[in-house]
Amino acid sequence: MQRSAINQIVRSATGESLPARHLYDASRIEDIFRQARDRESGLTLLLLSTADGRAVAEDSVLGVDGRRLAAMANSFLTLGETVSRELSLSEAEHATVCTRQGNVVLIRVNADKPMTLTAVAAVEVNLAVLLFHARECAAKLETVLRTRAA
Repeated sequence: MQRSAINQIVRSATGESLPARHLYDASRIEDIFRQARDRESGLTLLLLSTADGRAVAEDSVLGVDGRRLAAMANSFLTLGETVSRELSLSEAEHATVCTRQGNVVLIRVNADKPMTLTAVAAVEVNLAVLLFHARECAAKLETVLRTRAA
């Protein structure tokens, strides 16, 4: 029996809630991710996660564990927001990680509940272009997530 099946059985037995991905309209989120990837083919990962670090939806060619990445990404963005507040700056709009192999942008998605969008692009994609597409994607997600059925 696979670990995910065991986890679902345990959740059912303990009354634990459904995984985060079952609480949202995955097809609409995936459509937004697909549109972003169509507009910028250099995007290698788009990940939407809850503020407590649970993966909701993922579109990736990187072969990473979205569940682990969701927790780390949210923690990183939250830390950036905390640093911004501590320095008495305005609210942090995003956080970035720049590497020789590509860049990462993390954006808070202000839906019914705060969420985190992680966008990763290959090094060929300029950081400003990545940020533009990540912001556009986040704005579309906010609209969908605010109008989702309960």
